[in-house]
Amino acid sequence: MSRPPRKYRPWKLILAGVAVSAILSLGLLLLTQGDVPSVGAEAAPDITLSYFDGSTENLADLVGQPVVLNFWASWCPACISEMPAFADVHRRLGDRVRFVGINMQEVSLDAAIDLADRTGVDYQLAHDPDGAIFREFGGLAMPTTVFITADGSVARVHSGAIFSDDLAGIIEGDLLG
Repeated sequence: MSRPPRKYRPWKLILAGVAVSAILSLGLLLLTQGDVPSVGAEAAPDITLSYFDGSTENLADLVGQPVVLNFWASWCPACISEMPAFADVHRRLGDRVRFVGINMQEVSLDAAIDLADRTGVDYQLAHDPDGAIFREFGGLAMPTTVFITADGSVARVHSGAIFSDDLAGIIEGDLLG
């Protein structure tokens, strides 16, 4: 007695592809969370910040004070969750550290402004419409925060959300310590 031929079931192949893709995406996400240590005292790249108010400033002009650059977007849930913490730490330490929020790849600048207002962010905001500045700092995941020492060296790059106590600890330890 012979068996009938097996039916071709494309949904199994599709399901397997989706599962593999999900596992690889999760692995990449886990690999990009946390701190990326700087190699030596690497100087911050020579970039120009374009602020929401239309003014510009070179990052090199900020040498002499520690700087925290936070890359965020209104479409990024982790970015939204950490923004109140950045506003809080800025209120506590902003006289000793320069904070700049860099909004990237935003659909609408109005959406970015609205989110900053809703989350209490009151430090300067710049935009990076095509993600070029983000790539200069080796950004892989959103949000990403870059900690720059007063001498202009990148002390640390943190991928993923970071909250008040950890943020303040990094600033006090790496930038003000």
